[in-house]
Amino acid sequence: MRNLLFLIGIAFSISSCSSMKSASGSAPVASHKKGDPHSLRFLNDVSITTNGSKDGARQHEDDIPDIPEMHHSSKSYMFPAFSIEQGNPLQFKYAIKMGVEVERLANRNLYHFIESWWGTPYRMGGNSQKGIDCSAFTQTLMSVIYGLEIPRTTQEQKTFSTAIDESELREGDLVFFNTRGRGISHVGIYLQDNKFVHAASSGGVMISSLLETYWHKRLLCAGRVVDDLTSAAASLSNR
Repeated sequence: MRNLLFLIGIAFSISSCSSMKSASGSAPVASHKKGDPHSLRFLNDVSITTNGSKDGARQHEDDIPDIPEMHHSSKSYMFPAFSIEQGNPLQFKYAIKMGVEVERLANRNLYHFIESWWGTPYRMGGNSQKGIDCSAFTQTLMSVIYGLEIPRTTQEQKTFSTAIDESELREGDLVFFNTRGRGISHVGIYLQDNKFVHAASSGGVMISSLLETYWHKRLLCAGRVVDDLTSAAASLSNR
């Protein structure tokens, strides 16, 4: 009987060891492969590399979108836009007189100057508010509003300015006319929307239109003396 119990105990021990061996053999274990000291192999034959894999880093970098290069814009002269709320009664007056939006009359100093000279009689050779001729008026306006000194006579002003096409006209440009049938004899300063200010022999300092038949037929050319920098400085003085 004792021998029988001893044999049963041995059989039970052998069965338990076999089960434990089977269970331990079925569980995946980490292995270390000789000759590759930086590689570890884990579950399901998945491995990682501990040497900072360049291939993995490169694949990760490929998934990151390129950052666009930063471009710096060139210097330009920028000023706050003139709005209708900033307009004064004089600007509204000339907006109505010229038939344009008040926002377009941003150079308030220019229109204050025109207002102060408005109706001054024409006088050949004159250069004051008692009487002034066309070239003296343009010379005075250029000096007061733009800080530019230009020659005294119409022909000299034509030579002094840079010729431009009529389609390029902007505020401050000179417009030249042939009113006597023998070359340049009259000059004015362009404003906008085909309007220009001048000292006319018929009505003194006034604003006229290039589209009027009389002036349209007699317009010869245009010239520029107010460059971009000077124009920007004039705009800044109006703020």
